[in-house]
Amino acid sequence: MGSEFNERVHCIEHLGTLLTEMQGLASRLANHSHGRAYDKVRELNELLHFVRQELNAIQADESSGAQQGIERRKTPRSQFGELT
Repeated sequence: MGSEFNERVHCIEHLGTLLTEMQGLASRLANHSHGRAYDKVRELNELLHFVRQELNAIQADESSGAQQGIERRKTPRSQFGELT
């Protein structure tokens, strides 16, 4: 479990770093967007915020799972439905 756990932790940390960079770039894009594009940029920023919350929840689950043993969640994988 140690190696697999370390790999999951590494992936979560790497995703967090990438997400932070994406959020910064999206914020800069919002500052420079005007007109019709602004609504799409705002939507992108909202999605990135949601992704941050989900990543934090995964990280919390992983932390508690390390202490109690890994348990699979019995909830749907996504609440998005189909993205268009």
